[in-house]
Amino acid sequence: MTARPLLFADGPFGDRVEEYRKRVAGLLRQVFEPRAERAEAEGLFPRAALAELGETGIFRERWTPEPYGDTGQGVIIAEESGRLGMAGLSVGLSLHCETVISTLMRYGTSPLLREYLTGTLDGSLVGCLGASEPAGGSDLNGMRTTARKVAGGWHVVGEKKYLSLGLVCDFALLLCRLDEGKGPVAGRLGLFAVPRSGLTPRKRLNKVGTSALDTTWMLVDAQLPDEALVGRAGGGLLAASYGLNHERLSIAGQTVGGAARAIALTTAHLLRREQFGKPLMEHQALRLRLAELSSRLVALRYAVYTAAQGMAVPGACGTREIAALKVTAARFAEEVMSECMHMFGGPGYLDETPLSRMWRDSRLARLGGGSDEMMWELVASGLVPDFAAYDESVDVG
Repeated sequence: MTARPLLFADGPFGDRVEEYRKRVAGLLRQVFEPRAERAEAEGLFPRAALAELGETGIFRERWTPEPYGDTGQGVIIAEESGRLGMAGLSVGLSLHCETVISTLMRYGTSPLLREYLTGTLDGSLVGCLGASEPAGGSDLNGMRTTARKVAGGWHVVGEKKYLSLGLVCDFALLLCRLDEGKGPVAGRLGLFAVPRSGLTPRKRLNKVGTSALDTTWMLVDAQLPDEALVGRAGGGLLAASYGLNHERLSIAGQTVGGAARAIALTTAHLLRREQFGKPLMEHQALRLRLAELSSRLVALRYAVYTAAQGMAVPGACGTREIAALKVTAARFAEEVMSECMHMFGGPGYLDETPLSRMWRDSRLARLGGGSDEMMWELVASGLVPDFAAYDESVDVG
């Protein structure tokens, strides 16, 4: 059987890409829109939506061929989910489809982990990822959740504060500090698949936005078999970072879709709304401000598509490049939502338009998957000096 070509094999544009986009957009609207209002009100992600999507084969198609799948499909799914304008749903989808599945696809080699992978691809199981803790936040050196080596496996005990999808998941991939006495990996990090039975909610967290994405402070206490270890002992950060790279690219894709929706809504409003005897669009200050945002969105979209193509080529697009793209996209999205809400005037600040929710939701992108500062640190670690050019052209006495 001839392998199906990757979606972006002939570039990120064209009839084949647009046909896939149209199909994905239809599926996402069909699955999420009837559930969106209830999910927002209850503060609980609709896991049935993932089951319904899994039945369509969208996750399996995205992750064929193994282990890297089709990153072009991944960013189109992200973009079209972001275009729905409900970030709580799009982020929950990406946590499952990108963060968790990518990690299991690459590092889930045991029978138990392959079982989890099969379930997530089918949508019958839901997974999530937990790293941040009450005291440490992004500082993994302060991690206190511990996996202690015991006969036949591991005993995991601790807390994870920001566990999104925690209330609806079947298992969570948790970063833990290894405790195996004086073994070679003692004190290093491991990633473990912890079943829902090992998680006890301490507190449901109320957030500024993304209400449809449940986020919970969880207590962890679980006895796990050896096969629950994802990757190798001591390699937990590597495995988690791999999943986070996919999550960060997905966040960038979501901002493309969300920003496009906000700009399109604002364009319609400026054409329909009249002030001082003419449509708002005829006021140069507003028209050019919107045009500037739209111009930057074009650049971001091309960057996201290029990164998706690059991830299919080993070494072409790595952690630093994805971090740079994610932080740039997240900050741009926040600006777009704020400016578009402003151009709606008073109605933009009310819940009678979607702009107020989109503005609240946009703030998460600068924190989720790694804060701005963490992304910039990754970028800074790869800065390369040009001493030869400096010596030739700089004279500071």
